[in-house]
Amino acid sequence: MRYSSAILVVGMSILLIGCASVPSANLAGRAITPEMVQRTVQVNRERVQSLNGAGTITVETPEIAQSGSFELVLHKPDSLLMKIEGPFGIHVGSALLTRTGFVFYNSLQNQLITGSVNAANLNRIFRVNLTFDELLNLFTGGSFVAGDNNNPDSLVVEDNQFVMSYESSAGIRRYWIDPATLLISKIQHTDASGKLVLEERFERFRDLGDASLPRQIRLTQQQARRVVAVAFSSLAINADVVPLVLDIPTNAERVRLQ
Repeated sequence: MRYSSAILVVGMSILLIGCASVPSANLAGRAITPEMVQRTVQVNRERVQSLNGAGTITVETPEIAQSGSFELVLHKPDSLLMKIEGPFGIHVGSALLTRTGFVFYNSLQNQLITGSVNAANLNRIFRVNLTFDELLNLFTGGSFVAGDNNNPDSLVVEDNQFVMSYESSAGIRRYWIDPATLLISKIQHTDASGKLVLEERFERFRDLGDASLPRQIRLTQQQARRVVAVAFSSLAINADVVPLVLDIPTNAERVRLQ
């Protein structure tokens, strides 16, 4: 009888765990769950295998505000090429990144910088505190940070959008979800004290085949008071894949980062 009671208790515990409530929210008559959002974002991301784009890029700091044009070629899962020109068609620089290394050519200083792709080097060269995968996701509409693929700590409605929050010892990540598409429109990263560290905004989504991508991306580094805004004037996905190469002058100064 004791064994039967123990089995019954274990069975009831498993049943209760299996029936644990899943966070959900309702907005304008539409109810969603985290799984619905995560699946939509994942499928949209997987539909983009390559990207070709061009447009304008603007960098704002307390000291300067500069704009230029850019060309971007992205091949998943492992390569990205970006060329930037300043006013009057002056070539500013080019960067080729792969999972194993990067090549950055500074045209203004005729300097070639190479090194391994890690968070420190990416931040040193591009002044962006993102990993390689997060950089790919930034240009393709945003995604959930690794580890945020389970149920959030909260799911609420705010500013007519769904907001999913994930808490950790490092801080909180909040994702604003467009109720019509269930794609990410904004991501905020706060530190352990609650201060905003980084914000990513994705706006003016456009359907390209089976995928939907933003034509405007805005990255704000709050503590550094640095804003990088990208606006695509042309955008295409899954076109013919061509080799990604940089033309480097033979007399360029070589610098190697560890």
